[in-house]
Amino acid sequence: MKESFEQRLFRIFAQAGYSPVQLLTVTPEEMVEIPGITVPNIRAVLCVQNKVLADRNKIRSGRLVEELLKEAGGMEVRP
Repeated sequence: MKESFEQRLFRIFAQAGYSPVQLLTVTPEEMVEIPGITVPNIRAVLCVQNKVLADRNKIRSGRLVEELLKEAGGMEVRP
């Protein structure tokens, strides 16, 4: 069975030590260091980040990201 694009993307990030929630906060500089990452993968992540963190959603999405990061491993979120 062929792996879907989304499954492959999550697998690549998981192998690099990132949780799915961290896809919202990973920087392009960090992404290019991930083994197996491709330009379409990076573009897809940036597109998701832009949609979720758009200006009109900034306050709500910021709180969401903060809550998800806390749930994902008790990571400290800086103001």
